[in-house]
Amino acid sequence: MNTTENGFNWKSQQVFVLVAAGATLSLNDFLTFPVLAGQNGGGAFLLLYMLFLFVLGLPLLVSELMLGRINRRDPAACLRLLSHRYKASVYWKLAGIGAMLAAFLIIATFSVVGGWAMAYSMRAFGGSFAGLGLDESRALFDAFTLDGERMTLWHTLFVILLVAVCAQPLRKGLERIMLVLVPLMVLLLVIGLLLALMSPGMGSSIRYLLYADFGAIDSQTPILALQRAFYTLALGLGVMMALGRYLPDGISIGYSATLVIAVDLLFSIFTGLSIHALMLSAGEQPGIDTQFAFRVMPVVLERFASGSLFAGLFFCLMTVAALTTSIALLEAPICYLQRKCAISRLKATCWLGIGVWLFGLGVVLAHSIWNGDGMTIAVFIGDEALRLVNNAGFHDVLVFLSSHLIQPFVALFLCLFVAWIIPREVSHKALDLRHHYWFELWNYLVRFVVPVLLLIVILASLGIV
Repeated sequence: MNTTENGFNWKSQQVFVLVAAGATLSLNDFLTFPVLAGQNGGGAFLLLYMLFLFVLGLPLLVSELMLGRINRRDPAACLRLLSHRYKASVYWKLAGIGAMLAAFLIIATFSVVGGWAMAYSMRAFGGSFAGLGLDESRALFDAFTLDGERMTLWHTLFVILLVAVCAQPLRKGLERIMLVLVPLMVLLLVIGLLLALMSPGMGSSIRYLLYADFGAIDSQTPILALQRAFYTLALGLGVMMALGRYLPDGISIGYSATLVIAVDLLFSIFTGLSIHALMLSAGEQPGIDTQFAFRVMPVVLERFASGSLFAGLFFCLMTVAALTTSIALLEAPICYLQRKCAISRLKATCWLGIGVWLFGLGVVLAHSIWNGDGMTIAVFIGDEALRLVNNAGFHDVLVFLSSHLIQPFVALFLCLFVAWIIPREVSHKALDLRHHYWFELWNYLVRFVVPVLLLIVILASLGIV
């Protein structure tokens, strides 16, 4: 069995699937996905979403896992060494560097939202939201985000927790914490689902999310489903290459990737059903941004018996989602910094933690001291200016640079690298699919279909389509 230079491999396929699923179960999955589905045809949107998961998401996920296991290095080193081996340009390594940069910026935003969730879970368990009206809850959150000192405190606590986990050896840190946190997320989801089943809004939630309304589909619906299928699996961020690095040779990449997608899909659907049922039972409509969870959910959950407990558990779920994703995303930058600077894992994690804290501090200030100050990013084409970011806050700029610009371009370059640089026979041997026609289907998709779909994602992310 091939192992990495530190001798670490995942104990089993089940462990890997749990860890990889933890990387994909982000805040956006269960806060924005249900609203997108409900507003765009419910079950009709889900059908499109599942189609793109297996036409775009699965081939890309398999490709990134294969890249990680072939070379067992960090993304930049992996692409550099494979480029040299197959007589390609050394600049392919820039895709690996870009992936880690995007992951780093995303962690900086997650650390702030994770800090919000930590603060709100403590408040909820303490009964601070009992008796609040909707307007009071919104005012309370606005006051919280305008308080730079309190936000900095919770942001700092989240970063300390993240560094404390990631600085540990992989067996004691990332693997062990994922084996605890991912089942904890499932348990919290089950509790929320049981609460939703007892609420009067469950029937409406099922109709809203699962019943197919093909009349609600317009020209934007397939693009929204395509984008959601791409972003939900943390592709183009180096995380799957980093996790695939520790995947033992005897474990099927294709089957493992399918399991990861199935877990992510079921989690999104059941969480969406639960949140919708609770919101509809309280006479509210869920919003499409992250902040609605802090503005509205405390009031919604407090209307049920033991509301403070359920509100606390809900924000614990948000905290765990932010933490598991951040832990997984930080693994590739840690490995890169260890190799590049010849330092220990502890030092690499601490330096990255300081960087995350500083960029996250910019997000905190954008919500407080810099509130109302915007940034504009434009590209000049001749005399015409294409505004990519128009009068946006620092948080929105980080999201645009990481998720809308770098991430889809990196995914496209990785797809092209796998499809056209790595020899066909090498991929065939690395994937070791049980039936040859599965390899032919994967090979056709990554060569001709996935690049076109990624170009559509890029154009949509830039606001061109």
